[in-house]
Amino acid sequence: MHSLSKKLSFMLMALFIIMGVILAFIIRYALVQYNLEMTQRLNASIAMYVAEEDQLIANGQHNEAAIKQLAERAMVINPTVEVYLLDANGRVLSHNLPAGTDFQSQVPLAQIETFLQPDSHRPLVNLDPRSPNSEKAFSAAKITHQGQHEGYVYAILGGQTYEALAQDISKFYVLKIAVASIGALLVLSLLIGVLVVNKLTRPLAALTRQVRAFQQQITGEKASPQRPGDEIKVLTSAFQQMGRKIDQQMKQIQAADQNRRDLITNVSHDLRTPLASIQGYLDTLLIKHGQLDEANRQEYLATASKHCVRLNDLVGDLFELSKLDSLAVQPQIEAFSLAELIQDVGMEFKMQAQHKNIDLKVDLLDGPTEVKADIGLMQRVLENLIGNAIKHTPENGKVLLKLVHQDGQFKVIIRDTGRGISQQELPFIFDRLYRAENTSQQNRSSSGLGLAIVKKILDLHQSKIKVVSRLNQGTQFSFQLPVAG
Repeated sequence: MHSLSKKLSFMLMALFIIMGVILAFIIRYALVQYNLEMTQRLNASIAMYVAEEDQLIANGQHNEAAIKQLAERAMVINPTVEVYLLDANGRVLSHNLPAGTDFQSQVPLAQIETFLQPDSHRPLVNLDPRSPNSEKAFSAAKITHQGQHEGYVYAILGGQTYEALAQDISKFYVLKIAVASIGALLVLSLLIGVLVVNKLTRPLAALTRQVRAFQQQITGEKASPQRPGDEIKVLTSAFQQMGRKIDQQMKQIQAADQNRRDLITNVSHDLRTPLASIQGYLDTLLIKHGQLDEANRQEYLATASKHCVRLNDLVGDLFELSKLDSLAVQPQIEAFSLAELIQDVGMEFKMQAQHKNIDLKVDLLDGPTEVKADIGLMQRVLENLIGNAIKHTPENGKVLLKLVHQDGQFKVIIRDTGRGISQQELPFIFDRLYRAENTSQQNRSSSGLGLAIVKKILDLHQSKIKVVSRLNQGTQFSFQLPVAG
């Protein structure tokens, strides 16, 4: 019952049934009124016939024998008639009912007076003395004696015999007709629901399938069974999800565009500095060729070479970050020993640490330490983090590389005793080309893209990097990788 076609079919079925029940009541009411009017018009003269046959009331005295005899004659004409003799105030004086029958002794006269008017509207109903809670069609005639109004002949045209017979017949036919009508309506509504409604909703169902397929393409979700709900609800849900996804993507595009503009601005400045230095020293060598001694020439060339190295590092980092942003680099997940990788990368920086008299310590776990990740990208992460730790740690400081097992994953920790980072700057250290204010002048030559590359690589591995730092006490970076198998 969740599809739109089934709902419409059910609603049509319910509507037809309701209309059928209402129509049955209307027809039944119309038949009752028709029967009352026909009975009253055909038997309207019965009371008058009884009243004219004999003087039934004279000087306030009623003729009991005459009323019994005339009532029997009236019943020959209509066996269901019940005849009452009323005085001028509507009190029952005599009747043709069986002995011991209970009845109401007072009959309202308003409807009787209306009946006696020649232009009265029919059918008219009034109290049945034998059934005080019901009103029935009647015939009435006025009785006079020597010009004086003495009373009325009041004839109920459908007595209890007629009522019992009518109820039996009514129950049989009404039930039969009602069951047949409801069955026909159910079959008709079912056919309409299956044939007509299904045909009308077929394009909507096709559109729903196309929108769901497009939704899966937009959101990247795998195909799943259609959730309960009609096509309109499914379309509404799909459009809402796609709207949220598109809104999210638009925000990402806007943020990426803003980052691109900021990056171009910052990179332009950072590229201009080494290029200007290189050009300045080379121009000096050209202009003062023959005037400089060998020592000055070597110093200028060494300085220009240092700026070339910085420029090459910056361009390389920019190229790598650009590939990561464009998703051109996809992690090649494989199992490898994380402890061995940390040991190897630590050895790369051993000489650099010794040059600054920094104690580079490696604390690894015993036993297997295999993780699932891209070994090349993880090597790049470790190189950037260890290189930053050594750069920002002063002489005689310490750098610790530690591996621990935590919650079914291996946690890598890089801790130093360097200058640290202020709490105000911590949220921005992973931004492109961001450098902390307390960065030493000798470390200003870095590209400022190392931590941005680290975060991007770990994002591709669905891992979060955490940082804890205190000024003049040191900084700790950490991240986790899943255990292989």
